[in-house]
Amino acid sequence: MQSDKYEVMKDIWKSKADSNGTQKEVALEIYHHKEHTANLDRMMNGMKDALSYFSENFGEYQHRQLRIIEFPRYQSFAQSFANTVPYSEEIGFMLNMKKDDIDMNYYVTAHETAHQWWGHQVTEAPVQGSSMLSETLSQYSALMVMKHKYPKEMIQKFLKYELESYLRGRSGERKKELPLDLVERQQYIHYRKGSLIMFALQDYIGEDKINLALRNYLNKWKFSEGIYPTTTDLTDEIKAVTPDSLQYLITDLVENITFYDNETKTATYKELGNDMYEVTLVLKSKKIVADSLGLETELPLTEWIDIGVYGEEPKKVNAEGYKFAPLLYLEKHQIRKENSTITIKVKGKPVKAGIDPLNKLIDRHPDDNVKKVEKE
Repeated sequence: MQSDKYEVMKDIWKSKADSNGTQKEVALEIYHHKEHTANLDRMMNGMKDALSYFSENFGEYQHRQLRIIEFPRYQSFAQSFANTVPYSEEIGFMLNMKKDDIDMNYYVTAHETAHQWWGHQVTEAPVQGSSMLSETLSQYSALMVMKHKYPKEMIQKFLKYELESYLRGRSGERKKELPLDLVERQQYIHYRKGSLIMFALQDYIGEDKINLALRNYLNKWKFSEGIYPTTTDLTDEIKAVTPDSLQYLITDLVENITFYDNETKTATYKELGNDMYEVTLVLKSKKIVADSLGLETELPLTEWIDIGVYGEEPKKVNAEGYKFAPLLYLEKHQIRKENSTITIKVKGKPVKAGIDPLNKLIDRHPDDNVKKVEKE
């Protein structure tokens, strides 16, 4: 039970019109302490954007209202009930957010809204991997909402945060680490690693295809009674939309514990004239699979991995209020051996460059992926 003399911020979300011109309306409300107003717009926008993305990609929202209710910071969490989200003041209402911070208000709001689909429309079987079907899918759904709102550089900050949280979590594992599809309520796996894996899958396989798989999974299992899905039911849907050439990703990322050691040894450039530059990267890469006891085996490399080159950071913030060094180049290259050299041409002076610059892969040493580019 929650009780307070709440102020209430109200708004209306409307879906896209259907073939008959009909729009679904959802009443949005945020119940808050009267002095805690700094992040209300972020949370309201999070509900709106989440409802739009999830309705269009997964299926209709089942209620006529969606409410966030603030509670004191004797606990630090948010939790999604049917059409109602209790939300701690500590992680939402009292955060001092800067423009280039990861927008945790927006993200947490989208995550809890996603549970109105994952966990509320589809209830998973209480077996190994069950939290992948609720928490990981809500992480992915919220991350896709963020992807369509924020620049790649902001998404990279979030992915790096998730990666470092996962690496810290596994270092403190007391029993044994399990693959994502067998996770046993291990938060560093189903939250942190889950975000990274699902983002990588949509990046390689395609956002539309992953969303189709999730929609098919939801349509098959929503509101089921007596029999409930496991992770095999989800991965079967993902495999069905994945080309043969990329099926290995599901094995590596979801069903195994796979790591990469990608490093940029050197990065140099030479001028070609007309603001064109040739960038040469010397790289070192390894792919490793670990078992639940931590025993590791190195695997052969046949990976397609992002190579990125950044330009100079602007002197002033842009119209959206950001000041990130722009990516002059971001393309996947196939890496077939431990040591490789890649040469590319870019327009604009390169400042830093490297392999997997946005931290899409689970790399145990992410800080050496990108280096400053030196003149030859």
